[in-house]
Amino acid sequence: MFLLGVLFACQDITLTKMQDPQPEIVVMPEIIDFGHITSGHETGVEQLTIVNAGDEVLLLDPLSLVAGTDRFSIDHDATEDWELQPGEGIQVDVIYEPETYEGNGGLINVVSNDDETPAIEVLILGKGDAPVMTVEPLTFDYGTISMGCDNEERITIRNDGNLPLTVESISQMVTQPVDILMEFGSLPPPPWILDPNQEIDFLVSYVPSDVGLDESSITVIGDDPQTPEVEVVQGGDGVIEQYITQTHVQEEVPILDIVFVIDNSGSMSIFQQQLSAQMTAFMNVFLATGADFHMGFITTDRGYLQCSGAVCWIDNNFATAVDWSQGIITQISVGGSAYEKGIEMAHRFLNNTDYSSGGAPGTSFWRNDATLVIIYVSDEPDFSTGTWTNYTSFFDTLKSNVDKMRHFAVIGDHPSGCSYQSPYGWRSVGWGQGYWDMTQRYNGDWYSICAPDWGNQMQDLANTVTIRSTFELDEDDPIESSIIVSVNGQITTGWSYDPTSNSVVFDEDSIPEPSQTIIIEYGIWGC
Repeated sequence: MFLLGVLFACQDITLTKMQDPQPEIVVMPEIIDFGHITSGHETGVEQLTIVNAGDEVLLLDPLSLVAGTDRFSIDHDATEDWELQPGEGIQVDVIYEPETYEGNGGLINVVSNDDETPAIEVLILGKGDAPVMTVEPLTFDYGTISMGCDNEERITIRNDGNLPLTVESISQMVTQPVDILMEFGSLPPPPWILDPNQEIDFLVSYVPSDVGLDESSITVIGDDPQTPEVEVVQGGDGVIEQYITQTHVQEEVPILDIVFVIDNSGSMSIFQQQLSAQMTAFMNVFLATGADFHMGFITTDRGYLQCSGAVCWIDNNFATAVDWSQGIITQISVGGSAYEKGIEMAHRFLNNTDYSSGGAPGTSFWRNDATLVIIYVSDEPDFSTGTWTNYTSFFDTLKSNVDKMRHFAVIGDHPSGCSYQSPYGWRSVGWGQGYWDMTQRYNGDWYSICAPDWGNQMQDLANTVTIRSTFELDEDDPIESSIIVSVNGQITTGWSYDPTSNSVVFDEDSIPEPSQTIIIEYGIWGC
């Protein structure tokens, strides 16, 4: 605010009458127009001039903004009373500070003791230029979503201002595990520049992987001077669409029909010797379980039982089970086909209706109430006609309950094979493709043919065959975290889930005892 001195030139005056001295107010300009100001970066300042053009003291009330927004202000000194002598004047700073893209107007009220114009209103105008960042929606509820399903929303960022908007960054805070995901698609990472009225959007998807509430907060930061930071929140609730319950009872005295499928090709000599030598370990453990069994042998090129005299298979009442088994293995020998077709021969055997040497329903070997156990022993992959999947429809339906169909194998290690030292040096064995797949499908297990000591393997095989430790789930791809296993009503943790065979596998020291009830509960993915 400035005081102004006003000088009047001398001139000849004819006096006719004396008038009472009066103050006379002059206010300039009548309209203050700031024009365009960049909000957040610029401040407009203009001067309002007030002069006493009279010949008496001019008394000014404090100046006041009587209309308009808080974007305008006046010099704080102008809020005091003033006395202007004749010819004296003041200048007052009027300030304009826009905050966003906007147009503003107001009035300054000038009140004095000038009798002719005691109150003068000065119009003030201004325009703020700025980008305006609008983000929608600010909140989004995905609702209740089944695990495995998804829902999505699009977040839109729009420039509602009149200057380019720079979206500087986008960040997210989300509950764990991360089930609410930002997806920019083909968009590059920020910064993004949006012209006036331009908009851009990106996807935020919800795919629950667990049960419970999931929340997300996404923060968008830009150069909007009024709202440089916008938070948008999302939430959803993951649920399991359907629960499955399976009940099993561990057999008290297992009834087993067991058939060994022995590779009789030329490379199997050393492995047949191993098998024969360890049949004692197998049979001792096996017989100790008290299992009610039938047991016989076929080969990878013969779909019928290999007999010793009139004896084509033995049971738990056979007095010399070990000797008979070793004799059959010796008899099988290694003069068979180099194209091992173990799965195909098992299929043929179980279709063979010969009463003595076949294995089909109605033969002496077959029992409807027995669990059928097939044990493949081979140092090569299966070369059956077609692939192993060509035979699953047959094995799936051979028994009234697929739980009574179990396949085991002594083969090259999955998935890359193994090596062993023969009398002639080291030899590689390819993995038992086909045989391994059958063990995974039919509640079984596999053992390495390259193991230096078959004794432990054969004992474990005998235990596994007689006492079930693996229980396949009826539904594929269960929600693993939802699986609950109980034995005789008590929840147990002595198990693991094997995704390859889609089975619950009990730890060795947690295998249910005979007659115990096993209940497996789990959820399945929706959609």
